[in-house]
Amino acid sequence: MIETFWNICLLHDISSRDQLLREAIRVVRTKQILEQHSDIAISSEPEKLFQWMKERALDKELGHFPGDRDLFYKLYHTGKDMDLLEYAMLTIQQDRVTGGIVVHPGIVERFIDQCERRGCKNILLAEAEKYIKGLVETKCYYRPWTITLLTENYIIGRLFKTYFEPCSNIRIVQGSIYQPLPMENQFDAILAMPNFGMKMNDDEVAVRESEGAAASYLLPLLQDGGRLSVTFPARMLFQSGAIASWRKQMNEQAPVQTIYSLPDGLFRPYTSIKTYQVDFGRAHAEEVILGRLHMEKSKLVAEREISIHPDRFRQLDHWRIELLLDEDQDTLRSFQQAATPKVKLRDVADIFRGKSILKQDLKPGNIKVLNISNLDDGEVLLDQLETIDEEERKVKRYEILPGDLVMTCRGTVNKLAVYPGAQGMVIASSNMIVIRFKSAIKSHFAKMFLESPVGTALIQSFQRGTTVMNLNPADVAELELPLIPEDTQLELIEQYIREKERYKEVIREAANRWEQVKSQLYEQLY
Repeated sequence: MIETFWNICLLHDISSRDQLLREAIRVVRTKQILEQHSDIAISSEPEKLFQWMKERALDKELGHFPGDRDLFYKLYHTGKDMDLLEYAMLTIQQDRVTGGIVVHPGIVERFIDQCERRGCKNILLAEAEKYIKGLVETKCYYRPWTITLLTENYIIGRLFKTYFEPCSNIRIVQGSIYQPLPMENQFDAILAMPNFGMKMNDDEVAVRESEGAAASYLLPLLQDGGRLSVTFPARMLFQSGAIASWRKQMNEQAPVQTIYSLPDGLFRPYTSIKTYQVDFGRAHAEEVILGRLHMEKSKLVAEREISIHPDRFRQLDHWRIELLLDEDQDTLRSFQQAATPKVKLRDVADIFRGKSILKQDLKPGNIKVLNISNLDDGEVLLDQLETIDEEERKVKRYEILPGDLVMTCRGTVNKLAVYPGAQGMVIASSNMIVIRFKSAIKSHFAKMFLESPVGTALIQSFQRGTTVMNLNPADVAELELPLIPEDTQLELIEQYIREKERYKEVIREAANRWEQVKSQLYEQLY
């Protein structure tokens, strides 16, 4: 039925998401009004049905119908009995132009379970179209709660009003979570997944990021004892500056109750970045629960949980829960508790990302390009560098100098190497981050630390992507390194290089011996 309705619409150039939703609403709304007036017989006559629809002001409510009486008659009898909410879910899922996200129903199911346990009576789903699949699968609107569905989109709002007309416990409100919401009601629980990566031009909130602004605007709608559950991208949990100030402010206004990392790929194909579910509460928290969620038969289940005291959580300048969840690892704990002073990369180095270079830009030229494939076993393969033809002054800011530490920021494996220098200009590609130390820390020492188990754990805690790595230079700048005397660093570096050369020599000797033995054995075969 739904596919037939789509096909009829598409044949008549009704193809955008909102157009498809609008005509489905028009059909279902017409049926509702016919039933209310007991005029079902009209539906068997195309002209009467068409005129009746227009006389009932549906053109004013939904806009001009883009067709004649025969098209409306055909659409009406194809779609009048379809489930409008399911139709909307499938239409939004198929939309590749608007790019609206449909949140995994496990998020809604978990939220509903929490509301049940806490005895909530009044809940809000912000940007409710994102949770439409969860609404379809959980049927939470049949529960004895007052549920408010908030949407910025007029057509989505009309769709919800049409579908939920028989449900007295469902309220539909039109408004944006990216500006103050003048709503009279307050709620026991609010669920939101703000749009990722938008920048706000609003001085009323402490942060320009849409995710943080939305959470700040939703907070006043939370009543005492209520909870606000928000899905955030990874950077909101550890980025410094204004975002760090926003985290502190949010935790003061509504203390963090729980933070859970969400499974990789939960929101594909809409986004592949790492995400977290953070719950804020208008109540004192006796403990802050941190954990990981994994998928188990379409349900989100806690895989590992720990609790920390709110006072300790308040002292953190980041919410990188991986470090806290892995705190039982002796090496990481010993680093965090060690008396050795620590220094952030941004205080001792200049950090920048390389130049974006398209495949068609690679051609014989005077500028060499360092990419991921040119790093192997902690060393730079200088004889395999590709080139571009460009003026040196235009790419000077991406130049790598001898002694720079280079780090991959994309791909599947984190690689590190100290650039030894080469003839001519070499620049970094956008898949690389260049770290140029100014003082206190030697490049080789930093490489040793960052490729250690502790360093690897620290790098992973700044990971924004999931399967494919995605590191940001501003995040990398927050990495902490142990600050030890320069002569001690040099001793460690010399020992590292000496032992690595010995290791490579043993490998070379073993490889040569093996080749000789194989040759001797092969000669005896015939």
